[in-house]
Amino acid sequence: MDKAESVVEIQDFNLWYGKSQALHDVSLKLPKSKVTALIGPSGCGKSTLLRCVNRMNDLVDSVNTKGSMKLAGQEIYDPGADVIELRKRIGMVFQKPNP
Repeated sequence: MDKAESVVEIQDFNLWYGKSQALHDVSLKLPKSKVTALIGPSGCGKSTLLRCVNRMNDLVDSVNTKGSMKLAGQEIYDPGADVIELRKRIGMVFQKPNP
């Protein structure tokens, strides 16, 4: 898949909750206009990864990230990124309803 075909690109992405590493060198390209499913056992990091894509983990104390995550070619974790606009572009459906 070339760069023009992917809408989300994740490269060597890592996440820690304090000293505990939850994501290890994740690399993934999500194609534009396609349905993509992340499947795996409970606790393997699916929800953690999805929370990274819209920066929901910014709201969790002691979270640190390393690596690259891009939406439409723009770095999601760039210090100048508009998180509110990012969250408007990326929807999430949670297991439990949020008010």
